[in-house]
Amino acid sequence: MFQTCKNCGESFEITDVDLKFYDKISPVFNDKKYQIPAPTLCPSCRRQRRFTFRNERNLYYRKCSKTGKQLISNLNQDTGIKIYENEFWWSDKWDASEYGREFNFNESFFNQFKKLYQDVPQLALSVWFSENSNFCNYAGNVKNSYLIFGSVYSEDCFYGSPYYSKNCVDTLLVRECEFCYECTDCRKLYQSFYCQDCTNCNNLIYCYDLQSCSDCIGCVGLRNKKNCIFNQQFSKEEFQKMKNELNLCIKKSHEIIKEKLNELKLRVPHKYMQSNQVENVSGNYVYESKNIKDSYYTDKSQDCAYCTQVVNLKDCYDNNYTEENELCCEYISSYQNSRLLFTKFCNRVHEAMYCDSCYSSKNLFGCVGLKNKQYCILNKQYSKEEYEELIPKIIESMQSPHPPLSRGRSDSPLDKGDLGDLSLQSEWGEFFPSSISPFCYNETVAQEYFPLTKEQALSKGYKWKDEDLSSQHQGPEYQIPEDIKDVKDEICDSILKCEATSKLYKIIPQELKFYRQMNLPIPKKCPDLRHQKRLALRNPRKLFDRNCMKCGEKIKTTYAPDRPEIVYCEKCYLENVY
Repeated sequence: MFQTCKNCGESFEITDVDLKFYDKISPVFNDKKYQIPAPTLCPSCRRQRRFTFRNERNLYYRKCSKTGKQLISNLNQDTGIKIYENEFWWSDKWDASEYGREFNFNESFFNQFKKLYQDVPQLALSVWFSENSNFCNYAGNVKNSYLIFGSVYSEDCFYGSPYYSKNCVDTLLVRECEFCYECTDCRKLYQSFYCQDCTNCNNLIYCYDLQSCSDCIGCVGLRNKKNCIFNQQFSKEEFQKMKNELNLCIKKSHEIIKEKLNELKLRVPHKYMQSNQVENVSGNYVYESKNIKDSYYTDKSQDCAYCTQVVNLKDCYDNNYTEENELCCEYISSYQNSRLLFTKFCNRVHEAMYCDSCYSSKNLFGCVGLKNKQYCILNKQYSKEEYEELIPKIIESMQSPHPPLSRGRSDSPLDKGDLGDLSLQSEWGEFFPSSISPFCYNETVAQEYFPLTKEQALSKGYKWKDEDLSSQHQGPEYQIPEDIKDVKDEICDSILKCEATSKLYKIIPQELKFYRQMNLPIPKKCPDLRHQKRLALRNPRKLFDRNCMKCGEKIKTTYAPDRPEIVYCEKCYLENVY
């Protein structure tokens, strides 16, 4: 069947497979199933709504609400939300059940949850088991790193989102890489710069879609090659001579290579999707997976749909930034959960609905910040019998129409879907409305993938944060030398100004050491702009119906029909590259 999205107005399909999934995950209490309804928002708008709850990159100085210690947090002081330093938050010196309250059947659930969320102290940053990495967020098991986000098991990395990587700078979702710079969506690279969609390669410069290659410059679509420049084969001696003549500290060198690379990308066929070892999948960047629908950056998963940046999922819909989940629907961030519905930022939690930041718990509803608990509603403890008697009544209350929450401004229009229709609507089966998020729209990853201007965001009822320029540096502007050999240590004591945005930034000593070691120039653009430029390299997370430009087979691809690239199906692409 087809449904009209209540947010964007676009028509979207809900298949029989989708309906079977919603039936499968619908909770049962006292032998009665409480059906999860079909979505009212399209997959993109559902993803946008979840993304308004994730602020990765905007960090602020604050004090711990309990100890007074100076902290770094992604929660601005203006939110009014209390934060605890991580060590205290995880300790047994406090218990979030102290904020428990009874459910009020005369008030909407979302409104009650919002009040609870605003009362319970939050973690200053989402960082686990990390060392000397104070300016990182959504990171685990990282060491000696700076401004990396959504990263795990990485060391000596700066600016980006590395996984299982070392000594990488300015990256976007790289895995198992080492000594890489300005690489996007790459895996198992060593000492490679300015690359995208490359796997299992060494010593690349400005390459795209290479596999099992080494010592290449400006190449596209090669397999098992080495000593190539712009897809032309050279001897080892010829290649080395030409490489030695290349000076990446000269701006003109970059311009020449990028121009030729972009021309080559239009001549060499592109595979309709990035994938490997898959069966019955659609989306992009799907690996070692089966029965995956409209999903992106998905690894080792099965029977999932509408997921992004996930690993080891089974029977999950609408999951983002998570791993090792099963039977979860509309969930964002953190790992190892099962049977979670409309929940965020939980770890090792089972059989829970509408919860946030709970850990090692089960059988929860509408809870925030609980650890090692079960049978709780709005953080209040119940017996198993009381819990199973009360939950059906709450669900039935949520199924009744309620006025939708606005997105956070008293003068804002009502939300559409969650997010507006001026009519009353059911809360059951909807993710949290964006009005509950403590973040302004432009602080979140929603702005990265669904960008809005300030005027657009405010007109839609979102909050917006203007940049604070009151503490801008007023000293002399530091002139960055072109050649890294001419850069002195004093640059680390200087304030640099982005040549494009005038935003201020710094070079840290470890970063300078990397540039010198790799013979790379000091970046003249601020980290945020560099991140935005890497994001712009990607195709949209949207599928288009097209035909293979060689055999005519129907394909679903992220390459829009009006794009100039040559796009092949899997069979034709493999015949072309091997």
